[in-house]
Amino acid sequence: MFADWITVGGATAVCHALGAATSLLLRMLLSPAQMGIWQAVKLFLGYGNYANLGISKGAVREFNVATGAGDTEAARRGLNLAFTVNTISSLLYATVLVVAGVSLALSGGSDWANAWAVGLAVVGCLAVLGRYVTFHVTILRADQRFAVTSKLSILEALLTLAVCGLATWLWGLPGLYVGTLVVMLASMVFVRRNAVATFRWAWDGVEIRRLIAIGGPILLAGAVSSLFRSLDKLMILGYMSDCEFQLGCYSLGLLVTGQLYGLGNMLAMVTGPRYGQMYGRLDDRREVARLAARCSELQTAALILPAALALLVGPPVLGWLLPDYQSGLAPLVWLIPGVLMLVLALPCSQYMVAVGRQRQALLAVLIATAIGAVGNHVALSGGWGLEGVAAATAVGYASYFVLAAAMSFCIDLDIAGRARYVVMHTLALGPTLATALLLDGSTSLTVAVCSVVVVWLSTMLIGWRFGGWQA
Repeated sequence: MFADWITVGGATAVCHALGAATSLLLRMLLSPAQMGIWQAVKLFLGYGNYANLGISKGAVREFNVATGAGDTEAARRGLNLAFTVNTISSLLYATVLVVAGVSLALSGGSDWANAWAVGLAVVGCLAVLGRYVTFHVTILRADQRFAVTSKLSILEALLTLAVCGLATWLWGLPGLYVGTLVVMLASMVFVRRNAVATFRWAWDGVEIRRLIAIGGPILLAGAVSSLFRSLDKLMILGYMSDCEFQLGCYSLGLLVTGQLYGLGNMLAMVTGPRYGQMYGRLDDRREVARLAARCSELQTAALILPAALALLVGPPVLGWLLPDYQSGLAPLVWLIPGVLMLVLALPCSQYMVAVGRQRQALLAVLIATAIGAVGNHVALSGGWGLEGVAAATAVGYASYFVLAAAMSFCIDLDIAGRARYVVMHTLALGPTLATALLLDGSTSLTVAVCSVVVVWLSTMLIGWRFGGWQA
Protein backbone atom coordinates (compact mmCIF):
# COMPACT_ATOMS: atom_id res chain seq x y z
CA MET A 1 0.00 0.00 0.00
CA PHE A 2 2.87 2.37 0.79
CA ALA A 3 4.38 1.68 -2.65
CA ASP A 4 1.07 2.54 -4.27
CA TRP A 5 0.88 5.72 -2.20
CA ILE A 6 4.34 6.71 -3.45
CA THR A 7 3.37 6.00 -7.07
CA VAL A 8 0.06 7.79 -6.93
CA GLY A 9 1.40 10.51 -4.65
CA GLY A 10 4.26 11.34 -7.00
CA ALA A 11 1.90 11.52 -9.96
CA THR A 12 -0.56 13.61 -7.97
CA ALA A 13 2.15 16.08 -6.98
CA VAL A 14 3.05 16.54 -10.65
CA CYS A 15 -0.62 16.84 -11.61
CA HIS A 16 -1.31 19.37 -8.87
CA ALA A 17 1.59 21.54 -10.03
CA LEU A 18 0.39 21.35 -13.62
CA GLY A 19 -3.21 21.86 -12.51
CA ALA A 20 -2.32 24.95 -10.49
CA ALA A 21 -0.46 26.38 -13.48
CA THR A 22 -3.46 25.63 -15.72
CA SER A 23 -5.92 27.19 -13.29
CA LEU A 24 -3.86 30.37 -12.97
CA LEU A 25 -3.37 30.57 -16.74
CA LEU A 26 -7.09 30.17 -17.45
CA ARG A 27 -7.97 32.86 -14.92
CA MET A 28 -5.49 35.20 -16.59
CA LEU A 29 -7.03 34.53 -20.00
CA LEU A 30 -10.71 34.58 -18.95
CA SER A 31 -12.74 37.18 -17.12
CA PRO A 32 -14.30 36.27 -13.74
CA ALA A 33 -17.72 35.96 -15.45
CA GLN A 34 -16.37 33.56 -18.08
CA MET A 35 -14.64 31.53 -15.38
CA GLY A 36 -17.93 31.41 -13.48
CA ILE A 37 -19.68 29.94 -16.53
CA TRP A 38 -16.89 27.36 -16.93
CA GLN A 39 -17.18 26.35 -13.26
CA ALA A 40 -20.94 25.91 -13.64
CA VAL A 41 -20.67 23.96 -16.90
CA LYS A 42 -18.21 21.55 -15.29
CA LEU A 43 -20.85 20.71 -12.70
CA PHE A 44 -23.06 19.22 -15.42
CA LEU A 45 -20.13 17.18 -16.69
CA GLY A 46 -19.58 15.79 -13.20
CA TYR A 47 -23.25 14.93 -12.81
CA GLY A 48 -22.95 12.62 -15.84
CA ASN A 49 -21.16 10.14 -13.58
CA TYR A 50 -24.47 9.44 -11.85
CA ALA A 51 -26.60 8.62 -14.90
CA ASN A 52 -26.05 4.84 -14.83
CA LEU A 53 -28.36 4.07 -11.88
CA GLY A 54 -25.47 2.75 -9.80
CA ILE A 55 -24.71 -0.43 -11.70
CA SER A 56 -21.03 0.52 -12.12
CA LYS A 57 -20.69 1.08 -8.38
CA GLY A 58 -22.37 -2.23 -7.62
CA ALA A 59 -20.26 -4.15 -10.13
CA VAL A 60 -17.01 -2.65 -8.82
CA ARG A 61 -17.96 -3.32 -5.21
CA GLU A 62 -18.69 -6.96 -6.08
CA PHE A 63 -15.43 -7.13 -8.02
CA ASN A 64 -13.42 -5.96 -4.98
CA VAL A 65 -15.10 -8.41 -2.59
CA ALA A 66 -14.83 -11.28 -5.07
CA THR A 67 -11.14 -10.55 -5.62
CA GLY A 68 -10.55 -10.85 -1.87
CA ALA A 69 -12.46 -14.13 -1.84
CA GLY A 70 -10.52 -15.47 -4.84
CA ASP A 71 -13.44 -15.70 -7.31
CA THR A 72 -13.52 -12.98 -9.97
CA GLU A 73 -15.28 -14.72 -12.89
CA ALA A 74 -18.80 -13.80 -11.83
CA ALA A 75 -17.68 -10.28 -10.99
CA ARG A 76 -16.26 -9.83 -14.51
CA ARG A 77 -19.64 -10.78 -15.98
CA GLY A 78 -21.11 -8.01 -13.87
CA LEU A 79 -18.58 -5.58 -15.35
CA ASN A 80 -19.85 -6.38 -18.86
CA LEU A 81 -23.41 -5.61 -17.76
CA ALA A 82 -22.23 -2.40 -16.13
CA PHE A 83 -20.42 -1.38 -19.32
CA THR A 84 -23.62 -1.82 -21.36
CA VAL A 85 -25.86 0.14 -19.01
CA ASN A 86 -23.18 2.80 -18.52
CA THR A 87 -22.92 3.42 -22.27
CA ILE A 88 -26.68 3.63 -22.85
CA SER A 89 -27.29 5.92 -19.89
CA SER A 90 -24.47 8.31 -20.83
CA LEU A 91 -25.92 8.66 -24.34
CA LEU A 92 -29.32 9.55 -22.88
CA TYR A 93 -27.77 12.11 -20.53
CA ALA A 94 -25.82 13.65 -23.40
CA THR A 95 -29.00 13.99 -25.44
CA VAL A 96 -30.69 15.91 -22.62
CA LEU A 97 -27.77 18.35 -22.34
CA VAL A 98 -27.56 18.95 -26.10
CA VAL A 99 -31.30 19.61 -26.31
CA ALA A 100 -31.05 22.00 -23.34
CA GLY A 101 -28.18 23.86 -25.04
CA VAL A 102 -30.06 24.20 -28.33
CA SER A 103 -33.20 25.39 -26.52
CA LEU A 104 -31.22 28.01 -24.61
CA ALA A 105 -29.60 29.27 -27.80
CA LEU A 106 -32.97 29.62 -29.51
CA SER A 107 -34.61 31.37 -26.56
CA GLY A 108 -31.92 34.03 -26.10
CA GLY A 109 -31.94 35.61 -22.64
CA SER A 110 -28.96 37.03 -20.75
CA ASP A 111 -25.78 38.42 -22.25
CA TRP A 112 -24.10 35.10 -21.60
CA ALA A 113 -26.86 32.92 -23.11
CA ASN A 114 -24.78 31.80 -26.09
CA ALA A 115 -21.82 30.87 -23.88
CA TRP A 116 -24.13 28.80 -21.68
CA ALA A 117 -25.74 27.15 -24.73
CA VAL A 118 -22.45 26.16 -26.37
CA GLY A 119 -21.13 24.93 -23.04
CA LEU A 120 -24.10 22.64 -22.42
CA ALA A 121 -23.94 21.20 -25.94
CA VAL A 122 -20.21 20.50 -25.68
CA VAL A 123 -20.59 19.00 -22.20
CA GLY A 124 -23.19 16.64 -23.68
CA CYS A 125 -20.52 15.24 -25.99
CA LEU A 126 -17.95 15.22 -23.18
CA ALA A 127 -20.34 13.29 -20.93
CA VAL A 128 -20.26 10.23 -23.20
CA LEU A 129 -16.49 10.25 -23.51
CA GLY A 130 -16.06 11.05 -19.84
CA ARG A 131 -18.22 8.17 -18.67
CA TYR A 132 -16.30 5.77 -20.91
CA VAL A 133 -12.96 6.95 -19.48
CA THR A 134 -14.20 7.07 -15.89
CA PHE A 135 -15.59 3.52 -16.08
CA HIS A 136 -12.25 2.12 -17.25
CA VAL A 137 -10.32 4.14 -14.67
CA THR A 138 -12.57 2.82 -11.89
CA ILE A 139 -11.88 -0.77 -13.00
CA LEU A 140 -8.15 -0.11 -13.23
CA ARG A 141 -8.13 1.24 -9.67
CA ALA A 142 -10.19 -1.69 -8.41
CA ASP A 143 -7.58 -3.96 -10.01
CA GLN A 144 -4.92 -1.84 -8.20
CA ARG A 145 -3.21 -0.83 -11.44
CA PHE A 146 -2.31 2.54 -10.00
CA ALA A 147 0.75 2.99 -12.21
CA VAL A 148 -1.50 3.08 -15.28
CA THR A 149 -4.00 5.50 -13.77
CA SER A 150 -1.13 7.71 -12.58
CA LYS A 151 0.24 7.90 -16.13
CA LEU A 152 -3.22 8.85 -17.36
CA SER A 153 -3.49 11.61 -14.76
CA ILE A 154 -0.15 13.09 -15.84
CA LEU A 155 -1.11 12.84 -19.51
CA GLU A 156 -4.39 14.64 -18.89
CA ALA A 157 -2.68 17.34 -16.82
CA LEU A 158 -0.03 17.99 -19.48
CA LEU A 159 -2.54 18.09 -22.32
CA THR A 160 -4.90 20.32 -20.36
CA LEU A 161 -2.14 22.86 -19.73
CA ALA A 162 -0.85 22.80 -23.31
CA VAL A 163 -3.99 22.27 -25.39
CA CYS A 164 -6.59 24.07 -23.26
CA GLY A 165 -4.19 26.91 -22.50
CA LEU A 166 -3.38 27.45 -26.19
CA ALA A 167 -7.00 27.11 -27.32
CA THR A 168 -8.21 29.52 -24.64
CA TRP A 169 -5.53 32.05 -25.59
CA LEU A 170 -6.62 31.84 -29.25
CA TRP A 171 -10.41 31.65 -28.94
CA GLY A 172 -11.38 32.41 -25.34
CA LEU A 173 -14.11 30.39 -23.64
CA PRO A 174 -15.12 28.46 -26.83
CA GLY A 175 -11.46 27.47 -27.19
CA LEU A 176 -11.52 26.04 -23.66
CA TYR A 177 -14.49 23.88 -24.65
CA VAL A 178 -12.63 22.59 -27.72
CA GLY A 179 -9.42 21.97 -25.80
CA THR A 180 -11.27 19.95 -23.17
CA LEU A 181 -12.81 17.79 -25.90
CA VAL A 182 -9.35 17.08 -27.36
CA VAL A 183 -8.01 16.07 -23.93
CA MET A 184 -10.96 13.73 -23.37
CA LEU A 185 -10.40 12.02 -26.75
CA ALA A 186 -6.75 11.43 -25.88
CA SER A 187 -7.77 9.92 -22.52
CA MET A 188 -10.17 7.58 -24.27
CA VAL A 189 -7.41 6.29 -26.56
CA PHE A 190 -5.13 5.75 -23.55
CA VAL A 191 -7.62 3.70 -21.51
CA ARG A 192 -8.52 1.56 -24.51
CA ARG A 193 -4.87 0.58 -24.85
CA ASN A 194 -4.48 -0.16 -21.13
CA ALA A 195 -7.87 -1.65 -20.26
CA VAL A 196 -8.10 -4.46 -17.71
CA ALA A 197 -10.24 -6.45 -20.12
CA THR A 198 -12.20 -6.05 -23.33
CA PHE A 199 -15.76 -5.37 -22.22
CA ARG A 200 -18.60 -6.81 -24.25
CA TRP A 201 -22.21 -5.86 -24.67
CA ALA A 202 -24.34 -8.02 -22.38
CA TRP A 203 -27.82 -8.01 -20.92
CA ASP A 204 -29.29 -9.92 -17.98
CA GLY A 205 -32.27 -8.17 -16.42
CA VAL A 206 -32.16 -10.10 -13.14
CA GLU A 207 -28.45 -9.55 -12.56
CA ILE A 208 -28.70 -5.90 -13.61
CA ARG A 209 -31.39 -5.32 -11.02
CA ARG A 210 -29.28 -7.04 -8.36
CA LEU A 211 -26.23 -4.90 -9.15
CA ILE A 212 -28.35 -1.75 -9.19
CA ALA A 213 -29.77 -2.72 -5.79
CA ILE A 214 -26.19 -2.93 -4.48
CA GLY A 215 -24.85 0.10 -6.30
CA GLY A 216 -27.97 2.28 -6.20
CA PRO A 217 -27.45 3.50 -2.63
CA ILE A 218 -23.73 3.98 -3.36
CA LEU A 219 -24.59 5.97 -6.48
CA LEU A 220 -27.24 7.99 -4.70
CA ALA A 221 -24.79 8.76 -1.91
CA GLY A 222 -22.26 9.77 -4.55
CA ALA A 223 -24.78 11.93 -6.38
CA VAL A 224 -25.86 13.65 -3.19
CA SER A 225 -22.19 14.00 -2.22
CA SER A 226 -21.48 15.66 -5.56
CA LEU A 227 -24.43 17.98 -4.99
CA PHE A 228 -23.14 18.58 -1.47
CA ARG A 229 -19.68 19.57 -2.74
CA SER A 230 -21.15 21.88 -5.38
CA LEU A 231 -23.94 23.31 -3.21
CA ASP A 232 -22.11 26.58 -2.57
CA LYS A 233 -21.58 27.15 -6.28
CA LEU A 234 -25.16 26.33 -7.15
CA MET A 235 -26.55 28.66 -4.50
CA ILE A 236 -24.28 31.49 -5.63
CA LEU A 237 -25.73 31.00 -9.12
CA GLY A 238 -29.27 30.95 -7.77
CA TYR A 239 -29.11 33.82 -5.26
CA MET A 240 -26.72 36.48 -6.58
CA SER A 241 -27.67 38.89 -9.35
CA ASP A 242 -24.13 39.03 -10.79
CA CYS A 243 -23.74 35.29 -10.30
CA GLU A 244 -21.21 34.67 -13.10
CA PHE A 245 -18.80 37.26 -11.70
CA GLN A 246 -19.28 36.18 -8.07
CA LEU A 247 -18.79 32.50 -8.86
CA GLY A 248 -15.69 33.34 -10.89
CA CYS A 249 -14.19 35.15 -7.88
CA TYR A 250 -15.27 32.37 -5.49
CA SER A 251 -13.50 29.89 -7.77
CA LEU A 252 -10.19 31.33 -6.58
CA GLY A 253 -10.79 29.68 -3.21
CA LEU A 254 -11.93 26.53 -4.97
CA LEU A 255 -8.61 26.46 -6.84
CA VAL A 256 -6.83 25.92 -3.51
CA THR A 257 -9.33 23.59 -1.89
CA GLY A 258 -9.65 21.56 -5.07
CA GLN A 259 -5.95 20.78 -4.89
CA LEU A 260 -6.26 19.74 -1.24
CA TYR A 261 -9.30 17.57 -1.90
CA GLY A 262 -7.54 15.96 -4.85
CA LEU A 263 -4.57 15.08 -2.66
CA GLY A 264 -6.83 13.55 -0.01
CA ASN A 265 -8.83 11.68 -2.62
CA MET A 266 -5.58 10.34 -4.06
CA LEU A 267 -4.61 8.82 -0.71
CA ALA A 268 -8.11 7.43 -0.22
CA MET A 269 -8.34 5.82 -3.65
CA VAL A 270 -5.30 3.65 -2.87
CA THR A 271 -6.78 2.35 0.39
CA GLY A 272 -10.43 2.05 -0.67
CA PRO A 273 -10.17 -1.17 -2.76
CA ARG A 274 -8.24 -2.84 0.05
CA TYR A 275 -11.15 -2.44 2.47
CA GLY A 276 -13.43 -4.44 0.19
CA GLN A 277 -10.80 -7.10 -0.43
CA MET A 278 -10.04 -7.44 3.28
CA TYR A 279 -13.74 -7.77 4.05
CA GLY A 280 -14.13 -10.43 1.35
CA ARG A 281 -11.14 -12.35 2.73
CA LEU A 282 -11.87 -12.11 6.49
CA ASP A 283 -15.60 -11.29 6.70
CA ASP A 284 -14.78 -9.28 9.83
CA ARG A 285 -15.90 -5.67 10.05
CA ARG A 286 -13.80 -4.92 13.11
CA GLU A 287 -10.55 -5.75 11.34
CA VAL A 288 -11.52 -3.60 8.35
CA ALA A 289 -12.53 -0.77 10.69
CA ARG A 290 -9.14 -0.86 12.41
CA LEU A 291 -7.34 -0.73 9.06
CA ALA A 292 -9.52 2.14 7.81
CA ALA A 293 -9.10 4.13 11.04
CA ARG A 294 -5.30 3.76 10.97
CA CYS A 295 -5.18 4.76 7.30
CA SER A 296 -7.30 7.79 8.14
CA GLU A 297 -4.76 8.86 10.79
CA LEU A 298 -1.89 8.74 8.31
CA GLN A 299 -3.86 10.58 5.63
CA THR A 300 -4.71 13.33 8.09
CA ALA A 301 -1.08 13.69 9.15
CA ALA A 302 0.00 13.99 5.51
CA LEU A 303 -2.67 16.54 4.55
CA ILE A 304 -2.54 19.00 7.43
CA LEU A 305 0.82 20.54 6.44
CA PRO A 306 -0.13 21.51 2.84
CA ALA A 307 -3.49 22.75 4.16
CA ALA A 308 -1.88 24.97 6.80
CA LEU A 309 0.67 26.32 4.33
CA ALA A 310 -2.07 27.05 1.80
CA LEU A 311 -3.90 29.02 4.48
CA LEU A 312 -0.82 31.20 4.99
CA VAL A 313 0.65 31.46 1.49
CA GLY A 314 -2.45 31.24 -0.71
CA PRO A 315 -4.07 34.66 -0.12
CA PRO A 316 -0.98 36.88 -0.64
CA VAL A 317 0.28 34.95 -3.67
CA LEU A 318 -3.09 34.64 -5.41
CA GLY A 319 -3.98 38.23 -4.59
CA TRP A 320 -0.80 39.38 -6.30
CA LEU A 321 -1.25 37.14 -9.36
CA LEU A 322 -5.00 37.68 -9.88
CA PRO A 323 -6.07 41.09 -8.55
CA ASP A 324 -9.40 40.93 -10.42
CA TYR A 325 -10.41 37.96 -8.21
CA GLN A 326 -9.69 39.67 -4.87
CA SER A 327 -13.13 39.05 -3.37
CA GLY A 328 -12.50 35.30 -3.60
CA LEU A 329 -9.62 35.37 -1.11
CA ALA A 330 -11.49 35.98 2.16
CA PRO A 331 -13.47 32.68 1.93
CA LEU A 332 -10.22 30.69 2.14
CA VAL A 333 -10.04 30.97 5.93
CA TRP A 334 -13.26 28.93 6.06
CA LEU A 335 -12.91 26.73 2.98
CA ILE A 336 -9.53 25.21 3.84
CA PRO A 337 -10.52 23.85 7.30
CA GLY A 338 -13.85 22.82 5.81
CA VAL A 339 -12.34 20.78 3.01
CA LEU A 340 -10.08 19.07 5.55
CA MET A 341 -13.21 17.80 7.30
CA LEU A 342 -14.57 16.65 3.95
CA VAL A 343 -11.39 14.70 3.23
CA LEU A 344 -11.48 13.10 6.70
CA ALA A 345 -14.90 11.70 5.82
CA LEU A 346 -13.57 9.82 2.76
CA PRO A 347 -12.20 6.77 4.67
CA CYS A 348 -15.47 6.64 6.63
CA SER A 349 -17.65 6.51 3.52
CA GLN A 350 -15.32 4.03 1.79
CA TYR A 351 -15.47 1.76 4.81
CA MET A 352 -19.28 1.86 4.89
CA VAL A 353 -19.42 0.92 1.19
CA ALA A 354 -16.92 -1.91 1.65
CA VAL A 355 -18.90 -3.58 4.47
CA GLY A 356 -22.33 -3.05 2.90
CA ARG A 357 -23.58 0.00 4.80
CA GLN A 358 -24.41 2.07 1.75
CA ARG A 359 -27.63 3.38 3.25
CA GLN A 360 -25.87 4.81 6.30
CA ALA A 361 -23.40 6.58 3.99
CA LEU A 362 -26.34 8.04 2.10
CA LEU A 363 -28.07 9.17 5.29
CA ALA A 364 -24.95 10.98 6.51
CA VAL A 365 -24.52 12.99 3.34
CA LEU A 366 -28.25 13.78 3.10
CA ILE A 367 -28.30 15.29 6.58
CA ALA A 368 -25.10 17.25 5.93
CA THR A 369 -26.50 18.54 2.62
CA ALA A 370 -29.59 19.84 4.41
CA ILE A 371 -27.38 21.59 6.98
CA GLY A 372 -25.26 23.13 4.24
CA ALA A 373 -28.31 24.27 2.24
CA VAL A 374 -29.89 25.98 5.23
CA GLY A 375 -26.59 27.63 6.15
CA ASN A 376 -25.99 28.91 2.63
CA HIS A 377 -29.56 30.22 2.42
CA VAL A 378 -29.13 32.15 5.66
CA ALA A 379 -25.75 33.53 4.55
CA LEU A 380 -26.95 34.68 1.13
CA SER A 381 -30.30 36.00 2.35
CA GLY A 382 -28.58 37.88 5.18
CA GLY A 383 -26.17 39.60 2.79
CA TRP A 384 -23.02 37.98 4.17
CA GLY A 385 -21.64 37.42 0.68
CA LEU A 386 -19.01 34.93 -0.38
CA GLU A 387 -17.41 34.70 3.06
CA GLY A 388 -20.76 33.73 4.58
CA VAL A 389 -21.19 31.06 1.90
CA ALA A 390 -17.75 29.67 2.73
CA ALA A 391 -18.52 29.59 6.46
CA ALA A 392 -21.83 27.79 5.92
CA THR A 393 -20.11 25.32 3.58
CA ALA A 394 -17.41 24.60 6.17
CA VAL A 395 -20.08 23.90 8.81
CA GLY A 396 -21.77 21.47 6.42
CA TYR A 397 -18.50 19.67 5.72
CA ALA A 398 -17.71 19.36 9.42
CA SER A 399 -21.20 17.99 10.08
CA TYR A 400 -20.70 15.38 7.38
CA PHE A 401 -17.43 14.20 8.91
CA VAL A 402 -18.95 13.84 12.38
CA LEU A 403 -21.96 11.93 11.02
CA ALA A 404 -19.86 9.65 8.80
CA ALA A 405 -17.46 8.80 11.63
CA ALA A 406 -20.34 8.09 14.02
CA MET A 407 -22.02 5.76 11.51
CA SER A 408 -18.85 3.88 10.54
CA PHE A 409 -15.86 3.51 12.85
CA CYS A 410 -17.66 4.32 16.07
CA ILE A 411 -19.99 1.35 15.55
CA ASP A 412 -17.38 -1.32 14.89
CA LEU A 413 -14.36 -0.11 16.88
CA ASP A 414 -14.12 -0.92 20.57
CA ILE A 415 -13.82 1.84 23.19
CA ALA A 416 -10.04 1.90 22.98
CA GLY A 417 -10.19 2.10 19.19
CA ARG A 418 -12.63 5.02 19.29
CA ALA A 419 -10.50 6.87 21.82
CA ARG A 420 -7.40 6.35 19.70
CA TYR A 421 -9.25 7.63 16.62
CA VAL A 422 -10.23 10.86 18.36
CA VAL A 423 -6.87 11.44 20.07
CA MET A 424 -4.67 10.77 17.02
CA HIS A 425 -6.79 12.91 14.71
CA THR A 426 -6.74 15.72 17.26
CA LEU A 427 -2.95 15.41 17.49
CA ALA A 428 -2.54 15.45 13.71
CA LEU A 429 -4.92 18.35 13.08
CA GLY A 430 -5.11 20.60 16.11
CA PRO A 431 -1.63 22.06 16.79
CA THR A 432 -0.69 22.69 13.14
CA LEU A 433 -4.03 24.17 12.09
CA ALA A 434 -4.27 26.31 15.23
CA THR A 435 -0.77 27.68 14.64
CA ALA A 436 -1.62 28.65 11.06
CA LEU A 437 -4.86 30.37 12.09
CA LEU A 438 -3.23 32.27 14.97
CA LEU A 439 -0.23 33.48 12.96
CA ASP A 440 -2.11 34.33 9.77
CA GLY A 441 -1.56 38.07 9.23
CA SER A 442 -0.12 38.66 12.72
CA THR A 443 3.53 38.16 11.83
CA SER A 444 5.78 37.90 8.79
CA LEU A 445 5.00 35.16 6.29
CA THR A 446 8.42 33.56 6.74
CA VAL A 447 8.04 33.31 10.51
CA ALA A 448 4.51 31.93 10.18
CA VAL A 449 5.55 29.27 7.66
CA CYS A 450 8.58 28.17 9.72
CA SER A 451 6.48 27.98 12.88
CA VAL A 452 3.86 25.81 11.18
CA VAL A 453 6.51 23.43 9.84
CA VAL A 454 8.14 23.10 13.28
CA VAL A 455 4.80 22.39 14.98
CA TRP A 456 3.88 19.83 12.30
CA LEU A 457 7.22 18.03 12.64
CA SER A 458 6.76 17.93 16.41
CA THR A 459 3.34 16.33 16.15
CA MET A 460 4.64 13.83 13.59
CA LEU A 461 7.45 12.82 15.94
CA ILE A 462 4.96 12.30 18.77
CA GLY A 463 2.74 10.20 16.54
CA TRP A 464 5.71 8.22 15.27
CA ARG A 465 7.09 7.58 18.74
CA PHE A 466 3.94 7.06 20.81
CA GLY A 467 1.14 6.55 18.28
CA GLY A 468 2.62 3.58 16.46
CA TRP A 469 2.72 5.29 13.04
CA GLN A 470 6.06 3.65 12.29
CA ALA A 471 4.27 0.30 12.28
